[in-house]
Amino acid sequence: MEKLLPLFPLNSMVKKDNVVSLVIAIVIYVVVAAVLGVVLGILSGIAIVNIIVGIVSALIWIYEVVGIVLAILTFIK
Repeated sequence: MEKLLPLFPLNSMVKKDNVVSLVIAIVIYVVVAAVLGVVLGILSGIAIVNIIVGIVSALIWIYEVVGIVLAILTFIK
């Protein structure tokens, strides 16, 4: 898990047994995903860019889910 932490810098603020840091990390992940979802939703209206936006959207979703799971694992650790 130490090798993944540089890819998810937000999880370095999550401390063991500190619920507030976990909630803050999860809220930030959700807000970033929502903002990027809106931006990608607007860009998906362009026909040529639609396929690329779909791929980028899936990759962002995977990154957010892995980040939240790692935050929870860091909290439980």
